[in-house]
Amino acid sequence: MTKENDEKTRIVTDEELEALFRGNPALQLSSYGEALAFKTRLFKRYFVVTSVLAVMYVGAFSAGIIDPYLAAGWSGMPEHRELQKLRFVSGFIMLVVLHVWLLLGQRLEVMLMSFASVLTYFQFSGAANLSAFEGPTSNLGFVAGYVLSQSSFIVLLLLLIREERRPFRPDSMN
Repeated sequence: MTKENDEKTRIVTDEELEALFRGNPALQLSSYGEALAFKTRLFKRYFVVTSVLAVMYVGAFSAGIIDPYLAAGWSGMPEHRELQKLRFVSGFIMLVVLHVWLLLGQRLEVMLMSFASVLTYFQFSGAANLSAFEGPTSNLGFVAGYVLSQSSFIVLLLLLIREERRPFRPDSMN
């Protein structure tokens, strides 16, 4: 009698437990070859360039190479240094999420749009931080370099979005 009552009052059946422990094939990581197999050739190129530049940028920040070119380098204020750390950590997280999402085989379009929006905010708020100091904004070459370096990532993300929307055509070897 108790076994029959246990089965009736059970919230999760044995079949449901088995299905839960079985794993979800939709959330299995693939290899880069599998993940990029149905992407256009331009998508693959933009993806590699974006990844390499992002790793170099985060690495240069971590090594202190680009400190003189950031607001924290001009102001010497610890608040600016902490803000820069936060921005670079979030940039690194965006890079990791991009790779994981690609390996999961998910659509990247909306995520890339979000990342481009965040980077646009970083560019304008960083420019506003720099404009508070007379030194960097009086040097036109420095300002142009800053805008170009920040804009390059935004443009690469927009190009990735464009290529993500394009259909893959194996006959034309995109």
